[in-house]
Amino acid sequence: MTHSYESEWPQGVTVDQDLVAFFRSFYEISDIEGVVDQYVDQFTPDATFIPATRTLKGHDQIRAIRAAQWQKVGKRTHSIDKIFPFGSNSNELMLYGTVAMESQEGSKGSLDWAARAIVSKDAPDGKYRLKFYQVYLDYGAISRL
Repeated sequence: MTHSYESEWPQGVTVDQDLVAFFRSFYEISDIEGVVDQYVDQFTPDATFIPATRTLKGHDQIRAIRAAQWQKVGKRTHSIDKIFPFGSNSNELMLYGTVAMESQEGSKGSLDWAARAIVSKDAPDGKYRLKFYQVYLDYGAISRL
């Protein structure tokens, strides 16, 4: 089966198609090892990123964690099952899906994840970026891959 970064959105809720494209692109970029600057650019300069128990602020801290994310993981592929905006044209969303991973040693596994996101479209280029992004995932399971 071919992988897709498409996700399901609620019916009857107005969603900007640029936002749909943003999340599709964000997870596609997230799954490419070595892509640091393009990944960091998906966040506002003052963004808060909480990947587990640490709270990161701004591009410099996000850039540092991005490099560390691939130390044990050799390959990963996100599937975004559903995205739930908090009402029509909301900038606050909840997401959930799975991530298939392969360790540097070749062990494979799949984990469920969820996230809370607040997006902003305030940059001069008019593109969506994450202002707040918190991931809920069993990070201990990653170390057991």
